Amino acid sequence: MYLVLIETSGNQNYIFSSNKLKENIGASELTYIAGTKWVLKAVEQVSKSNPGLSLFKNGQQLRANILNEKLNPPIDTNNNIEVEVIVATSGKALLLTKEKTTAQKIIQYVTHTALKEAPGLDICGVIYEFDWNNDSLGEINRKIHQKFATFRSQRPAPDLRFLRLPIIDECSTSGLPASQIDNTDGETVVMSVVSCSKRDSSKEGLERIRELLKKEKSEIDFPNSTRQLIDYLENEGTWLSVIHADGNGLGEIFLDFEKHIKNEHQNCAEANRNYVEKLRKFSIALDICTEKAFISALDAFKATDKKLVTIIPLVLGGDDLTVVCDGKIAIEFTKKFLTAFEKETKSQSQEHLDGIIPEIAEKALGVPRLSACAGIAIIKPKFPFSVAYELAEKLMQSAKEVKKKVTHFHLEKEKPYPCSSFDFHILYDSSSVDFKTIRSKLESENKKLHNRPYVVTCEDDITKANGSEWAKFHQFSKLEAKIKVLVTKDENDGDKRKLPNSQMHDLKAGLFLGKEVADARYRLIRDRYHDQNITTLAGSQDSLFEREPDSGIDITGLLDAIDAAEFLNVVNVEDKNNV
Repeated sequence: MYLVLIETSGNQNYIFSSNKLKENIGASELTYIAGTKWVLKAVEQVSKSNPGLSLFKNGQQLRANILNEKLNPPIDTNNNIEVEVIVATSGKALLLTKEKTTAQKIIQYVTHTALKEAPGLDICGVIYEFDWNNDSLGEINRKIHQKFATFRSQRPAPDLRFLRLPIIDECSTSGLPASQIDNTDGETVVMSVVSCSKRDSSKEGLERIRELLKKEKSEIDFPNSTRQLIDYLENEGTWLSVIHADGNGLGEIFLDFEKHIKNEHQNCAEANRNYVEKLRKFSIALDICTEKAFISALDAFKATDKKLVTIIPLVLGGDDLTVVCDGKIAIEFTKKFLTAFEKETKSQSQEHLDGIIPEIAEKALGVPRLSACAGIAIIKPKFPFSVAYELAEKLMQSAKEVKKKVTHFHLEKEKPYPCSSFDFHILYDSSSVDFKTIRSKLESENKKLHNRPYVVTCEDDITKANGSEWAKFHQFSKLEAKIKVLVTKDENDGDKRKLPNSQMHDLKAGLFLGKEVADARYRLIRDRYHDQNITTLAGSQDSLFEREPDSGIDITGLLDAIDAAEFLNVVNVEDKNNV
C-alpha cells in the first residue's frame, strides 16, 4: 500500500502577493481546486474506478462525494479499487493507492494541470510505501509529512520559472515578467501569466462561496469588488478592514491524531481503517464548522438597498478565514465568528458528523470544542492590501499569545486550553506599518498602553484552565464596558457625550507622558465625572493602570477603548447579558 500526499506551499505569499483583490480571490480559488477538483479528476482518470467523484458544484457536494462509499470505497476491502481519498481540501490531499505507478500518475496529472492553469502555484506530491496490516498509518502520515518538507526544501522556487532574459516588460501588479496585454478594466496594462490566471479564476471563487448564501441566507449577496464595496461606504467615513482568522492547536491535533482515536483492542488493519475514517470526518467537519461560523457572523452586517452585505470573503476553508469588509463592523463580525466557531465545534449533530470534533478535542485538549484567533487591520481604502494582510497576520499571531497564557494542565505537559481571542489595530498613520514598530511605541519594560489581545470565550468556559485570571483580565466585555462609558450621550443634550471628548483626549495624551502624569490627570477629574462612571475607564481607584496577572506589568485599556469607540456599536451591557 502507498500513502500519497499532495500539498501546496507558500499559500499566503501566492494569494496575497498582489494588491488587486480580484487576483487575491482568484489565487485563493486556484489553491482550493488544486487540492480538490484537480486531485479528484486525477483519481477518476488514473484509477477508472471512482466515476463521478469529481462532479460537484460546491463544498457540500464535494464532502458528500468523499463520504460516499459508492464513489469513494474503502481500498482495503475492495479488490477492484485502486485509489481511496482520505482528505481533499483546499491546497491539500491525502490518498491511498495500491500501486506506486498509480500514485505517480495522480501526482503527475495534478502538477501538470497546475503548471497550465495556475502558473506560480507551488505544489508537489510525495509517496510513502507501507504495510497496511503491520504499519501504523498515523506514524506513516508523520513520516510522509517529514519527507514532504525535505523534498520541498530541495525544489527550485516557482519564481525561477519566470526568467527575465531576454529583457521583458514588468507586470503592472505582480512584478513578474509580462506575457500579455489586458484591457478588461478600461485601461491597457501589461500582465504576467500568473496574474491573468488568478483573475480568470476570481469569478468562480466568489461563486463557490456564494453557494453557501443560497442555502443559508439567500436574501443577501457579496459585492463583486472593493470598488463596489467602497461605493456603499462613502457616506459613512469609509474604513476597510482585513481580517485573518486561524484555528488554535489544529496542527498538534493532526500531528498526534492517532493517539486521540487509539483503541487497544484493534489490530493494525482495523486501527488503520479507523484512522482513515475519523481523519476524513474530522477534516470535513472542520470545513463545515468554519463555513457555518462565517455565515452566522454575517448577522453583524446590515444589507444595503441592493441586498449586499459589505464584506468580501477571500479565503474560507479548513480552519482559515480571510475577508475584507466594512471597517466599522470588523470587530463585531470577528467576535461573532470566533464565538460561533466555538459553538459549532461543540455540536454533536448529524450535520457535524455526529460530534467527531468534540470527541477528538476532548481527548486532545481536555475540552470538547476548538477555538480560534484573529487579527483585524483597519485601514483606509487606498492603503495597499497586501501590506494590510501582512499586518492582520501579525495581529493574529499576537492574539495566539492566548495559547501560552491559558493552558490545560496534563501530567506530561501543559497543552493550550480552547480559548478564542483577537488583536486589532486602526492604521491612522500609514508611515509606520510594521507590527513590532507599532507595538514598541505602546510598550516598555514594565508598562503597556494597550490591553490586547482580547478574549471572547465566555468566562464560565475557562474557569478550570490555568491562566483563567489572565483571560479574565483580557476579556472583551471589559473593552465593551469602557466604550459604553465613552460614547454614552448626555440626557440633557443628545449631541454631547457625558464624558467630554476634550477630557478624554487630555487623558490619552497623558498616557504618552508617563504613568504618573496620566494618573494625576485622571485623579484631577475623577470626582467631577464620578456620576458618569469614569471609574470604569480606570484600572483601580487612583490609577488608569492595572497590574496584569503573572507578568506584573502595568496595563491600561483606555487607549484601546478610545481607538475602538468609532468601530464598535456597544449595546447596553445589562440588556445583552439578558439575551
